[in-house]
Amino acid sequence: MSACSTLVQVQEKTLYDQNAQINTEEINGFKAVHIFKDDYDNSVWVSPERNCVNLSTERVTIYNGKAGLKVKWDKIAGGCKWIGIGFGWNSWMAKDMLDVSEDCAVQMKVKSVNGNFKNFPVAFAFEDYSGVQSYVGFQMNQASGEFNSESWTTVSIPLKKFDFKSKNFDLEKVKQFIIQLEGDGEIYLDDIKIVRL
Repeated sequence: MSACSTLVQVQEKTLYDQNAQINTEEINGFKAVHIFKDDYDNSVWVSPERNCVNLSTERVTIYNGKAGLKVKWDKIAGGCKWIGIGFGWNSWMAKDMLDVSEDCAVQMKVKSVNGNFKNFPVAFAFEDYSGVQSYVGFQMNQASGEFNSESWTTVSIPLKKFDFKSKNFDLEKVKQFIIQLEGDGEIYLDDIKIVRL
């Protein structure tokens, strides 16, 4: 019996053949830093008025990863009162953003589908689970440069610009991030995340 046991060799193996990639990115203990990375899933929504806005998965023109978004809208020609897209990231679970609200920003990559533009006719908002929303309109100083079809422009909005306190916004129960669309435009959008300032 002892002779047989010397012939058996045990080798350590992981439970799965592929190494699982675990997202270890976090800021001040906040782990839900990726608002949109690759998946146009049930945590991403768009206004239902197809005559005013279309949102689709983009797999060719992307900033990083496997997919991005393509957004085309015309609020005026479509005759819509309000249009936008939203992200209930982290499977719509309440996000506690209290510890990132003072020293972080929401950042995204934007690229024009055709030509250049300076005016990005949007507003950004966070909504908590009690329905309170806090908005910030786009200003050119939030962009790393002019928008064009050749390169990606980084848009960064410091979270403290959202003025959560005056709105009595519950930063411990954040529901979603919203981009309100005004005027018209056609862009690629990718890599929306919370970053340290």
